Amino acid sequence: MREWECRHTVRAEAIAGLDRLLDDLETDGQDVIITRSGRPTAIALDLERYREVQEALAEFADPDYLTQLLQARREIRAGEGIPAQDLFRERGL
Repeated sequence: MREWECRHTVRAEAIAGLDRLLDDLETDGQDVIITRSGRPTAIALDLERYREVQEALAEFADPDYLTQLLQARREIRAGEGIPAQDLFRERGL
């Protein structure tokens, strides 16, 4: 999610309305950027999103995975990819 797609709130509002902020994170799933003195200082996101981000960071830290991902991306852009329907059929999905 890009910064402009996040909800913004000031620190004082986040502290005063913490229960509401947590409820919103659960229901909306929208990240919240918390500012102090007009500057972004923190971000709040729901636990599932945090876990997804951590998993993605771990995958991207693996040089072999990243190499394979970039190679696949080049192949797709060159028109050498396998259509999803063919892949699903091949895998019995």
